[in-house]
Amino acid sequence: MALYIYDNKNLGYLHILQAETMSLSRVRTVVSTNWLREQISTNVQKQASKKLRILDTSFVMDRHADSYNEGYKKGHIPQSVHFDLYKCTPEKPGITVGWPDVNCFTDYVQSLGIWPETHVVAYDRFLPLSAYRTWWQFRAFGHRNISVLDGGLKKWLDDGFELTTEEPEFERSDFVPKLDKNLFRTFEDILENLKSKKEQLVEARPMDHPTMIDEEKGGFIIGSKFVSFFDLFMEDGTIKPDAELKAMFDQAGVDLDKPMVITCVRGLTACGIAAAAQILGKDNVPVYQGSWQEFFMKGPDEYKGKVQQKS
Repeated sequence: MALYIYDNKNLGYLHILQAETMSLSRVRTVVSTNWLREQISTNVQKQASKKLRILDTSFVMDRHADSYNEGYKKGHIPQSVHFDLYKCTPEKPGITVGWPDVNCFTDYVQSLGIWPETHVVAYDRFLPLSAYRTWWQFRAFGHRNISVLDGGLKKWLDDGFELTTEEPEFERSDFVPKLDKNLFRTFEDILENLKSKKEQLVEARPMDHPTMIDEEKGGFIIGSKFVSFFDLFMEDGTIKPDAELKAMFDQAGVDLDKPMVITCVRGLTACGIAAAAQILGKDNVPVYQGSWQEFFMKGPDEYKGKVQQKS
């Protein structure tokens, strides 16, 4: 059973999960900068609390770029730690961000002091690609106590909040992953679904995206419905009100009462669409991890669509 309400005081959507013990735990899909600033103010010590871990997930497409020294080290939200999306993901031809090795990811998360009870808040300093991918990835590994900072670092700075170069201290955790197959789909799952059509296939890229219209490698999976990740946000970078999000799904012909799977080009923006669906009450929305990058290389040509260019 899942319920979603809007918390006016803390300015965030509340996802209320009813556990087997019948107790309630609240996890916001997105949290406001004001809420996060208040949490930091209650813990001014250098030793970070087990209750909250803030992750600076900022990254660029070049996996060999030094996002720690070039980004995080120069200034970050107080109490935040650097989180590298590329860590534990082996380089594969044609795949930008792969699925992490479980043992490596476990060790990495433990080193960040993330415990089962830790509320993780992910943010980025550019487009919120990496923050939503981190949100989905942690949930797929069984840690659902995670939110995205609405508007990211830009909104934090626009609101006049400070940055720091200090890094918090914390003890190593005993994090143990519990893979949730409900939250991801493999290439084989997608092939099966193209025949069974049990799940709606939702594409997170806009029709004019470069990876859609590229003559050589562009395209999409036949049968997709289009809900653009880039249309989820308002001018200040925060996510749109739920009524506007709902209208986007409706206009694309997506029925939120029916099963769906989200895809994109590399498994990043799809996670934002999954989060938007969760805000609207659709929990456990899976993402096709390999997305178009994998499907282009492995998928049958009969299931590859091309955007018709206007003459």
